[in-house]
Amino acid sequence: MSDVRARAIHAHPFSILTFLYRFLFLLIIPLARGFISALTGDIFSWVRGAWFDILIVALIIILAYQKWEHFQYDMDINGVYIATGIFFRSEFYIPQDRISTLSVIRPFWLRPFRIARIRIDTIAGDPRSPDAAFYVWSREADRISSLRATPPAMDSDGAPAQDRPHLYELVLLSLLTSNSFIGIVFIATFFSHMGQILGEELSGILVTTFEELSRRIAFGLPPIFAGAALLLLCGWLVAFCISLLQVKNLFVCRSENTLHVSGGVLVQKEYSLRRDDVSFIDIRQSLTTRLLRLYSVYINAIGFAKDKKSDIAAVIPFSSKKRTQKRLALLLPEYRLSQRTLKPNGGAIFKFIIEPLWPCLLIPAGTIAACWLLPSWVEIFRFAGFMLCLPAFWFLGVRLLDFASSGVSCCENYYTLRYSKLYHLHTVVFSYDKISLINIRQSILQRGDDKCDLVISTRAEGHMRHHIRNLDRSASLEIFRLPDFLIVMKKKRAQKS
Repeated sequence: MSDVRARAIHAHPFSILTFLYRFLFLLIIPLARGFISALTGDIFSWVRGAWFDILIVALIIILAYQKWEHFQYDMDINGVYIATGIFFRSEFYIPQDRISTLSVIRPFWLRPFRIARIRIDTIAGDPRSPDAAFYVWSREADRISSLRATPPAMDSDGAPAQDRPHLYELVLLSLLTSNSFIGIVFIATFFSHMGQILGEELSGILVTTFEELSRRIAFGLPPIFAGAALLLLCGWLVAFCISLLQVKNLFVCRSENTLHVSGGVLVQKEYSLRRDDVSFIDIRQSLTTRLLRLYSVYINAIGFAKDKKSDIAAVIPFSSKKRTQKRLALLLPEYRLSQRTLKPNGGAIFKFIIEPLWPCLLIPAGTIAACWLLPSWVEIFRFAGFMLCLPAFWFLGVRLLDFASSGVSCCENYYTLRYSKLYHLHTVVFSYDKISLINIRQSILQRGDDKCDLVISTRAEGHMRHHIRNLDRSASLEIFRLPDFLIVMKKKRAQKS
Protein backbone atom coordinates (compact mmCIF):
# COMPACT_ATOMS: atom_id res chain seq x y z
CA MET A 1 0.00 0.00 0.00
CA SER A 2 2.94 2.36 0.66
CA ASP A 3 4.00 2.05 -3.00
CA VAL A 4 0.50 2.96 -4.11
CA ARG A 5 0.48 6.01 -1.84
CA ALA A 6 3.80 7.12 -3.28
CA ARG A 7 2.46 6.89 -6.84
CA ALA A 8 -0.77 8.74 -6.06
CA ILE A 9 -1.32 11.96 -8.01
CA HIS A 10 -3.76 14.87 -7.91
CA ALA A 11 -6.88 15.15 -10.00
CA HIS A 12 -7.21 17.95 -12.56
CA PRO A 13 -7.15 21.47 -11.03
CA PHE A 14 -10.63 21.98 -12.51
CA SER A 15 -11.79 19.91 -9.55
CA ILE A 16 -11.28 22.98 -7.35
CA LEU A 17 -14.29 24.60 -9.03
CA THR A 18 -16.40 21.49 -8.49
CA PHE A 19 -15.42 21.40 -4.80
CA LEU A 20 -16.57 24.99 -4.24
CA TYR A 21 -20.24 24.03 -3.92
CA ARG A 22 -19.49 21.87 -0.88
CA PHE A 23 -18.60 24.97 1.11
CA LEU A 24 -21.20 27.39 -0.23
CA PHE A 25 -23.16 26.99 3.00
CA LEU A 26 -20.63 29.41 4.53
CA LEU A 27 -22.20 32.17 2.44
CA ILE A 28 -25.09 32.10 4.91
CA ILE A 29 -22.98 34.26 7.23
CA PRO A 30 -22.50 37.27 4.87
CA LEU A 31 -26.06 36.87 3.58
CA ALA A 32 -27.44 36.98 7.12
CA ARG A 33 -25.30 40.01 7.93
CA GLY A 34 -26.54 41.82 4.83
CA PHE A 35 -30.15 40.91 5.61
CA ILE A 36 -29.87 42.27 9.16
CA SER A 37 -28.22 45.46 7.87
CA ALA A 38 -31.05 45.94 5.37
CA LEU A 39 -33.67 45.56 8.11
CA THR A 40 -31.96 48.01 10.47
CA GLY A 41 -30.98 50.44 7.71
CA ASP A 42 -27.39 50.53 8.97
CA ILE A 43 -25.71 50.46 5.55
CA PHE A 44 -22.47 52.04 6.78
CA SER A 45 -22.01 49.26 9.32
CA TRP A 46 -22.42 46.71 6.54
CA VAL A 47 -19.82 48.50 4.37
CA ARG A 48 -17.38 48.67 7.29
CA GLY A 49 -17.75 44.91 7.77
CA ALA A 50 -17.31 44.04 4.09
CA TRP A 51 -13.83 42.74 4.89
CA PHE A 52 -15.51 39.90 6.80
CA ASP A 53 -17.52 38.91 3.71
CA ILE A 54 -14.35 38.90 1.63
CA LEU A 55 -12.72 36.73 4.28
CA ILE A 56 -15.58 34.20 4.04
CA VAL A 57 -15.27 34.04 0.25
CA ALA A 58 -11.51 33.58 0.57
CA LEU A 59 -12.09 30.81 3.11
CA ILE A 60 -14.40 28.99 0.67
CA ILE A 61 -11.75 29.16 -2.05
CA ILE A 62 -9.01 27.97 0.32
CA LEU A 63 -11.12 25.04 1.52
CA ALA A 64 -11.90 24.03 -2.08
CA TYR A 65 -8.19 24.17 -2.88
CA GLN A 66 -7.33 22.10 0.17
CA LYS A 67 -10.00 19.59 -0.81
CA TRP A 68 -8.27 19.20 -4.18
CA GLU A 69 -4.82 19.16 -2.56
CA HIS A 70 -5.83 16.28 -0.26
CA PHE A 71 -7.57 14.29 -3.02
CA GLN A 72 -5.13 11.83 -4.59
CA TYR A 73 -5.56 8.71 -6.65
CA ASP A 74 -3.59 6.01 -8.41
CA MET A 75 -5.05 3.61 -10.92
CA ASP A 76 -3.27 0.75 -12.62
CA ILE A 77 -4.13 -2.64 -14.03
CA ASN A 78 -4.64 -4.06 -10.51
CA GLY A 79 -7.07 -1.49 -9.15
CA VAL A 80 -7.64 2.08 -8.01
CA TYR A 81 -6.46 3.75 -4.81
CA ILE A 82 -8.17 6.95 -3.64
CA ALA A 83 -7.34 9.15 -0.65
CA THR A 84 -9.46 12.13 0.31
CA GLY A 85 -10.39 14.35 3.24
CA ILE A 86 -8.98 17.54 4.78
CA PHE A 87 -9.70 17.03 8.47
CA PHE A 88 -10.73 13.36 8.41
CA ARG A 89 -8.51 11.33 6.10
CA SER A 90 -10.17 8.50 4.16
CA GLU A 91 -8.42 5.92 2.00
CA PHE A 92 -9.89 3.04 0.03
CA TYR A 93 -8.76 0.62 -2.62
CA ILE A 94 -10.94 -1.07 -5.26
CA PRO A 95 -9.49 -4.08 -7.10
CA GLN A 96 -9.88 -3.92 -10.86
CA ASP A 97 -12.03 -7.05 -10.98
CA ARG A 98 -14.47 -5.43 -8.51
CA ILE A 99 -15.09 -2.38 -10.67
CA SER A 100 -18.44 -3.04 -12.30
CA THR A 101 -18.44 -0.07 -14.66
CA LEU A 102 -15.69 2.36 -15.57
CA SER A 103 -17.04 5.45 -17.35
CA VAL A 104 -15.13 8.19 -19.14
CA ILE A 105 -17.26 11.29 -19.77
CA ARG A 106 -16.09 14.12 -22.05
CA PRO A 107 -18.59 17.04 -22.11
CA PHE A 108 -18.21 19.45 -25.01
CA TRP A 109 -17.57 22.42 -22.69
CA LEU A 110 -14.57 20.63 -21.17
CA ARG A 111 -13.06 19.13 -24.32
CA PRO A 112 -11.33 22.40 -25.38
CA PHE A 113 -9.49 22.31 -22.05
CA ARG A 114 -8.68 18.58 -22.48
CA ILE A 115 -10.56 17.59 -19.35
CA ALA A 116 -12.48 14.35 -18.83
CA ARG A 117 -14.49 12.93 -15.94
CA ILE A 118 -13.82 9.46 -14.57
CA ARG A 119 -16.66 7.59 -12.91
CA ILE A 120 -16.18 4.32 -11.01
CA ASP A 121 -19.08 2.12 -9.87
CA THR A 122 -19.16 -1.08 -7.84
CA ILE A 123 -21.94 -3.22 -6.43
CA ALA A 124 -21.16 -1.94 -2.93
CA GLY A 125 -21.80 1.73 -3.69
CA ASP A 126 -24.81 4.01 -3.48
CA PRO A 127 -27.22 3.35 -6.37
CA ARG A 128 -27.80 7.09 -6.79
CA SER A 129 -24.15 8.15 -7.08
CA PRO A 130 -20.84 6.63 -8.23
CA ASP A 131 -18.36 5.15 -5.78
CA ALA A 132 -15.75 7.60 -7.05
CA ALA A 133 -15.77 10.42 -9.58
CA PHE A 134 -13.02 12.89 -10.42
CA TYR A 135 -11.65 15.01 -13.27
CA VAL A 136 -8.39 14.23 -15.06
CA TRP A 137 -6.46 15.35 -18.11
CA SER A 138 -7.71 13.84 -21.35
CA ARG A 139 -4.50 11.87 -21.89
CA GLU A 140 -4.81 10.44 -18.37
CA ALA A 141 -8.39 9.42 -19.16
CA ASP A 142 -7.11 7.60 -22.25
CA ARG A 143 -4.55 5.77 -20.09
CA ILE A 144 -7.18 4.76 -17.53
CA SER A 145 -9.55 3.61 -20.27
CA SER A 146 -6.81 1.50 -21.85
CA LEU A 147 -6.42 -0.47 -18.60
CA ARG A 148 -9.66 -2.30 -19.40
CA ALA A 149 -9.13 -2.47 -23.15
CA THR A 150 -9.19 -6.04 -24.43
CA PRO A 151 -9.43 -7.42 -27.97
CA PRO A 152 -13.00 -8.01 -29.17
CA ALA A 153 -14.45 -11.49 -29.07
CA MET A 154 -15.20 -13.27 -32.34
CA ASP A 155 -18.52 -14.61 -33.54
CA SER A 156 -19.04 -17.99 -35.20
CA ASP A 157 -17.94 -16.55 -38.56
CA GLY A 158 -14.71 -15.14 -37.19
CA ALA A 159 -15.91 -11.52 -37.30
CA PRO A 160 -15.42 -9.24 -34.28
CA ALA A 161 -18.39 -9.09 -31.90
CA GLN A 162 -19.20 -5.42 -32.34
CA ASP A 163 -22.08 -3.38 -33.66
CA ARG A 164 -22.56 0.17 -34.91
CA PRO A 165 -26.26 0.92 -35.55
CA HIS A 166 -27.41 2.83 -38.61
CA LEU A 167 -28.26 6.50 -38.24
CA TYR A 168 -31.92 5.98 -39.12
CA GLU A 169 -32.24 3.48 -36.26
CA LEU A 170 -30.86 6.05 -33.82
CA VAL A 171 -33.21 8.69 -35.23
CA LEU A 172 -36.11 6.30 -34.75
CA LEU A 173 -35.00 5.58 -31.18
CA SER A 174 -34.83 9.29 -30.36
CA LEU A 175 -38.11 9.96 -32.15
CA LEU A 176 -40.07 7.36 -30.22
CA THR A 177 -38.42 7.75 -26.82
CA SER A 178 -38.30 11.54 -26.49
CA ASN A 179 -40.36 12.23 -23.39
CA SER A 180 -42.32 15.07 -24.94
CA PHE A 181 -43.34 13.42 -28.22
CA ILE A 182 -46.75 12.03 -27.35
CA GLY A 183 -47.39 14.84 -24.89
CA ILE A 184 -46.68 17.54 -27.48
CA VAL A 185 -49.13 16.02 -29.97
CA PHE A 186 -51.70 15.64 -27.19
CA ILE A 187 -51.36 19.16 -25.81
CA ALA A 188 -51.09 20.87 -29.19
CA THR A 189 -54.32 19.20 -30.32
CA PHE A 190 -55.95 20.05 -27.01
CA PHE A 191 -54.97 23.71 -27.27
CA SER A 192 -56.12 23.85 -30.88
CA HIS A 193 -59.65 22.68 -30.16
CA MET A 194 -60.01 24.29 -26.75
CA GLY A 195 -58.94 27.62 -28.22
CA GLN A 196 -61.71 27.44 -30.79
CA ILE A 197 -64.29 26.36 -28.19
CA LEU A 198 -63.37 29.02 -25.65
CA GLY A 199 -63.30 31.62 -28.42
CA GLU A 200 -66.93 30.88 -29.22
CA GLU A 201 -67.85 31.43 -25.55
CA LEU A 202 -66.14 34.79 -25.25
CA SER A 203 -67.42 38.16 -26.38
CA GLY A 204 -67.89 38.93 -30.04
CA ILE A 205 -64.85 41.17 -30.15
CA LEU A 206 -62.54 38.45 -28.92
CA VAL A 207 -64.13 35.96 -31.27
CA THR A 208 -63.61 38.24 -34.24
CA THR A 209 -60.02 38.97 -33.22
CA PHE A 210 -59.14 35.32 -32.67
CA GLU A 211 -60.77 34.24 -35.90
CA GLU A 212 -58.94 36.91 -37.88
CA LEU A 213 -55.58 35.97 -36.42
CA SER A 214 -56.35 32.27 -36.66
CA ARG A 215 -56.76 32.55 -40.41
CA ARG A 216 -53.23 33.90 -40.62
CA ILE A 217 -51.73 31.03 -38.68
CA ALA A 218 -51.31 27.49 -39.90
CA PHE A 219 -53.83 24.92 -38.67
CA GLY A 220 -56.26 27.70 -37.74
CA LEU A 221 -54.93 28.05 -34.20
CA PRO A 222 -55.74 31.12 -32.08
CA PRO A 223 -52.57 33.20 -31.56
CA ILE A 224 -52.01 32.45 -27.87
CA PHE A 225 -52.56 28.73 -28.29
CA ALA A 226 -50.64 28.67 -31.55
CA GLY A 227 -47.73 30.27 -29.72
CA ALA A 228 -48.02 27.77 -26.87
CA ALA A 229 -48.27 24.85 -29.29
CA LEU A 230 -45.28 26.15 -31.24
CA LEU A 231 -43.31 26.54 -28.02
CA LEU A 232 -44.16 23.00 -26.96
CA LEU A 233 -43.30 21.68 -30.39
CA CYS A 234 -39.96 23.46 -30.24
CA GLY A 235 -39.47 21.90 -26.81
CA TRP A 236 -40.04 18.47 -28.27
CA LEU A 237 -37.62 19.20 -31.12
CA VAL A 238 -35.01 20.23 -28.59
CA ALA A 239 -35.64 17.04 -26.58
CA PHE A 240 -35.43 14.99 -29.77
CA CYS A 241 -32.15 16.63 -30.82
CA ILE A 242 -30.64 16.17 -27.36
CA SER A 243 -31.70 12.52 -27.33
CA LEU A 244 -30.22 11.99 -30.79
CA LEU A 245 -26.97 13.69 -29.82
CA GLN A 246 -26.75 11.41 -26.78
CA VAL A 247 -26.85 8.21 -28.84
CA LYS A 248 -25.20 9.42 -32.06
CA ASN A 249 -22.10 7.35 -32.95
CA LEU A 250 -23.31 4.51 -30.71
CA PHE A 251 -20.82 1.65 -30.77
CA VAL A 252 -20.99 -1.58 -28.77
CA CYS A 253 -18.19 -4.14 -28.59
CA ARG A 254 -18.00 -7.40 -26.64
CA SER A 255 -14.76 -8.86 -25.35
CA GLU A 256 -14.25 -11.97 -23.27
CA ASN A 257 -15.47 -10.52 -19.96
CA THR A 258 -16.31 -6.92 -20.79
CA LEU A 259 -18.88 -4.97 -22.75
CA HIS A 260 -17.64 -1.66 -24.18
CA VAL A 261 -20.24 0.97 -25.07
CA SER A 262 -19.46 4.41 -26.49
CA GLY A 263 -21.32 7.22 -28.20
CA GLY A 264 -22.56 10.76 -27.93
CA VAL A 265 -21.72 14.05 -29.64
CA LEU A 266 -22.18 16.86 -27.14
CA VAL A 267 -21.16 14.59 -24.29
CA GLN A 268 -18.88 11.81 -25.46
CA LYS A 269 -19.27 8.75 -23.26
CA GLU A 270 -17.29 5.52 -22.94
CA TYR A 271 -18.39 2.68 -20.69
CA SER A 272 -16.51 -0.46 -19.84
CA LEU A 273 -18.69 -2.83 -17.82
CA ARG A 274 -18.18 -6.35 -16.60
CA ARG A 275 -20.61 -8.70 -18.27
CA ASP A 276 -21.05 -10.61 -15.02
CA ASP A 277 -22.49 -7.45 -13.45
CA VAL A 278 -25.23 -7.09 -16.04
CA SER A 279 -28.39 -7.71 -14.04
CA PHE A 280 -30.78 -8.23 -16.95
CA ILE A 281 -31.61 -7.14 -20.47
CA ASP A 282 -34.91 -5.44 -21.20
CA ILE A 283 -36.50 -5.61 -24.66
CA ARG A 284 -38.86 -2.67 -24.41
CA GLN A 285 -41.85 -1.81 -26.57
CA SER A 286 -44.69 0.67 -26.53
CA LEU A 287 -48.07 0.13 -28.13
CA THR A 288 -46.83 1.93 -31.25
CA THR A 289 -43.60 -0.04 -31.62
CA ARG A 290 -45.41 -3.33 -30.93
CA LEU A 291 -47.79 -2.60 -33.82
CA LEU A 292 -44.79 -1.60 -35.98
CA ARG A 293 -42.94 -4.75 -34.83
CA LEU A 294 -39.92 -2.79 -33.65
CA TYR A 295 -37.73 -3.79 -30.71
CA SER A 296 -35.10 -1.96 -28.65
CA VAL A 297 -32.80 -3.53 -26.06
CA TYR A 298 -31.75 -1.89 -22.80
CA ILE A 299 -29.40 -3.33 -20.23
CA ASN A 300 -29.56 -2.92 -16.48
CA ALA A 301 -26.07 -2.98 -15.03
CA ILE A 302 -24.33 -1.42 -12.05
CA GLY A 303 -23.13 2.05 -12.98
CA PHE A 304 -24.58 1.94 -16.51
CA ALA A 305 -27.18 4.58 -17.44
CA LYS A 306 -26.91 5.98 -13.90
CA ASP A 307 -27.42 9.55 -15.11
CA LYS A 308 -30.89 9.44 -16.68
CA LYS A 309 -30.41 12.80 -18.41
CA SER A 310 -27.21 12.17 -20.38
CA ASP A 311 -26.15 8.53 -20.17
CA ILE A 312 -26.71 6.00 -22.93
CA ALA A 313 -29.38 3.47 -21.97
CA ALA A 314 -30.22 1.45 -25.10
CA VAL A 315 -27.50 -0.75 -26.56
CA ILE A 316 -29.64 -1.92 -29.49
CA PRO A 317 -31.94 0.74 -31.01
CA PHE A 318 -35.28 0.04 -32.65
CA SER A 319 -35.01 -2.61 -35.35
CA SER A 320 -36.87 -5.66 -36.60
CA LYS A 321 -37.21 -8.80 -34.51
CA LYS A 322 -34.79 -10.78 -36.64
CA ARG A 323 -32.15 -8.05 -36.59
CA THR A 324 -32.58 -7.54 -32.84
CA GLN A 325 -32.09 -11.24 -32.13
CA LYS A 326 -29.01 -11.31 -34.36
CA ARG A 327 -27.45 -8.36 -32.55
CA LEU A 328 -28.35 -9.79 -29.17
CA ALA A 329 -26.68 -13.09 -30.05
CA LEU A 330 -23.61 -11.15 -31.16
CA LEU A 331 -23.23 -8.84 -28.17
CA LEU A 332 -24.81 -10.80 -25.30
CA PRO A 333 -25.03 -14.42 -26.47
CA GLU A 334 -25.77 -15.79 -23.00
CA TYR A 335 -29.06 -13.86 -22.85
CA ARG A 336 -31.23 -15.98 -25.10
CA LEU A 337 -34.95 -15.53 -25.42
CA SER A 338 -37.11 -18.60 -24.88
CA GLN A 339 -40.70 -19.30 -25.80
CA ARG A 340 -43.06 -18.83 -22.88
CA THR A 341 -44.08 -22.04 -21.17
CA LEU A 342 -46.08 -20.51 -18.34
CA LYS A 343 -48.83 -18.05 -19.21
CA PRO A 344 -52.17 -16.84 -17.82
CA ASN A 345 -55.30 -18.74 -18.72
CA GLY A 346 -58.03 -17.26 -20.91
CA GLY A 347 -60.26 -16.44 -17.96
CA ALA A 348 -57.64 -14.12 -16.49
CA ILE A 349 -58.30 -11.33 -18.98
CA PHE A 350 -60.42 -9.41 -16.48
CA LYS A 351 -57.48 -9.13 -14.06
CA PHE A 352 -55.42 -7.51 -16.82
CA ILE A 353 -58.01 -4.99 -17.96
CA ILE A 354 -59.65 -4.09 -14.65
CA GLU A 355 -57.36 -1.09 -13.99
CA PRO A 356 -57.77 0.62 -17.39
CA LEU A 357 -61.39 -0.50 -17.74
CA TRP A 358 -62.67 1.78 -14.98
CA PRO A 359 -61.47 5.04 -16.58
CA CYS A 360 -62.59 3.76 -19.99
CA LEU A 361 -66.12 3.41 -18.59
CA LEU A 362 -66.25 6.30 -16.13
CA ILE A 363 -64.81 9.03 -18.36
CA PRO A 364 -67.45 8.63 -21.12
CA ALA A 365 -70.18 8.27 -18.48
CA GLY A 366 -68.97 11.38 -16.68
CA THR A 367 -68.80 13.28 -19.96
CA ILE A 368 -72.40 12.35 -20.82
CA ALA A 369 -73.58 13.33 -17.33
CA ALA A 370 -71.72 16.66 -17.49
CA CYS A 371 -73.22 17.45 -20.90
CA TRP A 372 -76.71 16.68 -19.54
CA LEU A 373 -76.26 18.81 -16.42
CA LEU A 374 -74.59 21.77 -18.17
CA PRO A 375 -75.75 21.84 -21.79
CA SER A 376 -74.18 25.25 -22.43
CA TRP A 377 -70.73 23.69 -21.89
CA VAL A 378 -71.41 20.63 -24.03
CA GLU A 379 -68.68 21.34 -26.60
CA ILE A 380 -66.04 21.76 -23.91
CA PHE A 381 -67.11 18.60 -22.07
CA ARG A 382 -67.18 16.56 -25.27
CA PHE A 383 -63.71 17.58 -26.28
CA ALA A 384 -62.26 17.25 -22.75
CA GLY A 385 -63.84 13.81 -22.42
CA PHE A 386 -62.42 12.75 -25.77
CA MET A 387 -58.91 13.88 -24.83
CA LEU A 388 -59.11 12.12 -21.46
CA CYS A 389 -60.28 8.92 -23.12
CA LEU A 390 -57.18 8.71 -25.31
CA PRO A 391 -54.65 7.74 -22.57
CA ALA A 392 -57.25 5.50 -20.91
CA PHE A 393 -57.93 3.48 -24.05
CA TRP A 394 -54.21 3.50 -24.88
CA PHE A 395 -53.55 1.92 -21.49
CA LEU A 396 -56.30 -0.62 -22.19
CA GLY A 397 -54.62 -1.53 -25.49
CA VAL A 398 -51.31 -2.10 -23.71
CA ARG A 399 -52.97 -4.35 -21.14
CA LEU A 400 -54.71 -6.40 -23.87
CA LEU A 401 -51.35 -6.97 -25.55
CA ASP A 402 -49.91 -7.81 -22.15
CA PHE A 403 -52.58 -10.47 -21.65
CA ALA A 404 -51.79 -11.96 -25.07
CA SER A 405 -48.03 -12.08 -24.51
CA SER A 406 -47.22 -12.20 -20.77
CA GLY A 407 -45.65 -15.26 -19.21
CA VAL A 408 -42.50 -16.95 -17.94
CA SER A 409 -40.03 -19.39 -19.47
CA CYS A 410 -36.64 -20.84 -18.62
CA CYS A 411 -33.77 -22.05 -20.79
CA GLU A 412 -30.38 -23.13 -19.43
CA ASN A 413 -30.78 -21.25 -16.14
CA TYR A 414 -31.86 -18.04 -17.89
CA TYR A 415 -35.40 -16.82 -17.30
CA THR A 416 -37.51 -14.80 -19.72
CA LEU A 417 -40.31 -12.72 -18.22
CA ARG A 418 -42.92 -10.94 -20.32
CA TYR A 419 -45.11 -8.31 -18.67
CA SER A 420 -46.24 -4.70 -18.92
CA LYS A 421 -45.57 -1.69 -16.72
CA LEU A 422 -47.67 1.41 -17.31
CA TYR A 423 -47.51 2.13 -21.06
CA HIS A 424 -44.61 -0.19 -21.94
CA LEU A 425 -44.30 -3.90 -22.67
CA HIS A 426 -41.18 -5.55 -21.29
CA THR A 427 -39.39 -8.76 -22.19
CA VAL A 428 -36.75 -9.28 -19.50
CA VAL A 429 -34.01 -11.94 -19.51
CA PHE A 430 -31.78 -12.69 -16.50
CA SER A 431 -29.91 -15.57 -14.93
CA TYR A 432 -31.05 -17.38 -11.79
CA ASP A 433 -28.23 -15.95 -9.65
CA LYS A 434 -29.50 -12.40 -10.27
CA ILE A 435 -32.74 -13.11 -8.40
CA SER A 436 -32.84 -11.53 -4.95
CA LEU A 437 -36.48 -12.22 -4.05
CA ILE A 438 -39.35 -14.32 -5.38
CA ASN A 439 -42.72 -13.19 -4.12
CA ILE A 440 -45.71 -15.39 -4.93
CA ARG A 441 -48.91 -13.53 -4.08
CA GLN A 442 -52.33 -15.09 -4.02
CA SER A 443 -55.58 -13.22 -3.46
CA ILE A 444 -58.78 -14.78 -2.13
CA LEU A 445 -60.23 -14.94 -5.65
CA GLN A 446 -57.10 -16.70 -6.96
CA ARG A 447 -57.15 -19.45 -4.34
CA GLY A 448 -60.10 -21.21 -5.92
CA ASP A 449 -58.24 -22.16 -9.12
CA ASP A 450 -54.75 -22.03 -7.50
CA LYS A 451 -53.52 -18.99 -9.44
CA CYS A 452 -51.05 -16.38 -8.25
CA ASP A 453 -49.21 -13.18 -9.12
CA LEU A 454 -45.46 -13.54 -9.49
CA VAL A 455 -43.22 -10.65 -8.40
CA ILE A 456 -39.50 -11.15 -9.04
CA SER A 457 -36.89 -8.77 -7.63
CA THR A 458 -33.54 -8.82 -9.39
CA ARG A 459 -30.22 -7.80 -7.88
CA ALA A 460 -28.72 -4.63 -9.29
CA GLU A 461 -28.29 -1.09 -7.97
CA GLY A 462 -31.27 -1.37 -5.68
CA HIS A 463 -34.02 -3.85 -6.51
CA MET A 464 -35.94 -4.02 -9.77
CA ARG A 465 -39.39 -5.60 -9.55
CA HIS A 466 -40.99 -7.60 -12.35
CA HIS A 467 -44.71 -8.34 -11.95
CA ILE A 468 -46.44 -11.10 -13.95
CA ARG A 469 -50.16 -11.59 -13.36
CA ASN A 470 -52.33 -14.64 -12.82
CA LEU A 471 -50.05 -17.63 -13.36
CA ASP A 472 -50.54 -21.18 -12.17
CA ARG A 473 -49.08 -21.36 -8.66
CA SER A 474 -47.77 -24.93 -8.80
CA ALA A 475 -46.12 -24.35 -12.18
CA SER A 476 -44.56 -21.12 -10.87
CA LEU A 477 -43.03 -22.97 -7.93
CA GLU A 478 -41.75 -25.68 -10.23
CA ILE A 479 -40.14 -23.38 -12.80
CA PHE A 480 -38.23 -21.53 -10.06
CA ARG A 481 -37.40 -24.79 -8.23
CA LEU A 482 -39.20 -23.80 -5.04
CA PRO A 483 -40.89 -26.11 -2.54
CA ASP A 484 -44.64 -25.90 -2.07
CA PHE A 485 -44.75 -24.06 1.24
CA LEU A 486 -48.42 -24.86 1.79
CA ILE A 487 -47.64 -28.58 1.77
CA VAL A 488 -44.59 -28.02 3.99
CA MET A 489 -46.66 -26.09 6.52
CA LYS A 490 -49.36 -28.77 6.54
CA LYS A 491 -46.74 -31.44 7.24
CA LYS A 492 -45.29 -29.41 10.11
CA ARG A 493 -48.72 -28.92 11.64
CA ALA A 494 -49.42 -32.63 11.29
CA GLN A 495 -46.14 -33.48 13.04
CA LYS A 496 -46.91 -31.10 15.91
CA SER A 497 -50.39 -32.54 16.39
